[in-house]
Amino acid sequence: MTSPIRLDIDGKVAVLTIDRNERRNSLDNDAIEAFLAALAQVRRSDVVSLVITAVGDRSFCAGSDLKALKTYSEEEVAHHTHLFQLLTETLDELPCATIAAIEGACLGGGLEIALACDSRIADQAARFGFPEITVGVLPTGGGTIRAPRTIGLARAREMMLFGEPMGADEALSIGLVSRVVSGDVRAVARARAEQLASQTHREAVMLLKALLVTGAGVSPRVGAAMAYLSDVALSRSPHFLKTMEPKKS
Repeated sequence: MTSPIRLDIDGKVAVLTIDRNERRNSLDNDAIEAFLAALAQVRRSDVVSLVITAVGDRSFCAGSDLKALKTYSEEEVAHHTHLFQLLTETLDELPCATIAAIEGACLGGGLEIALACDSRIADQAARFGFPEITVGVLPTGGGTIRAPRTIGLARAREMMLFGEPMGADEALSIGLVSRVVSGDVRAVARARAEQLASQTHREAVMLLKALLVTGAGVSPRVGAAMAYLSDVALSRSPHFLKTMEPKKS
């Protein structure tokens, strides 16, 4: 049986692929648990950059597998919600950079996964939205927190209250994605991941991500002090000391 999640680690770059194209890359409980296991493997590795992508070009991720949910007991549905929240939290808190390579539909829980990544690169044909309100439910995977932080409260309200999808260009204009490409989005994301991995190290990425999150809730003075202390620690790291060695003629 094919695993719903594939993880390929090549040095400091990893690619995680959702492989459920027949279900529009939606996630049931088994798929989420496999996703979490892959992220745990990334955390234990020396990976600096992780690309999140999916099989096919119809859908990056359709969120929860509704067909599977209909067969679950109440306890299994509650477990599914818990697992999905744990997934986006784990992805958000990884000590490496994360890049979502998005083709096709990126809706509901799929968009919540993308928002938990540090960067989002979209294909020209990608579509984004939170359709939950149209069927009487709510985004429960962290979208109500991460969307306002990314695109602002007014835009997030508009997206979630009306549930209307938007195209890639509009998503770029409001800052939901960082770039839109007309070619191979996976190749572009991989190139960005390799660029980052070649120019820095995991500890710097980890500390920078932590500073960006904690710095949003403190004064500029405290934030600057935190950044200074982190920089002092990094300046003593083997990676930094190696870059300061004189070049051989």
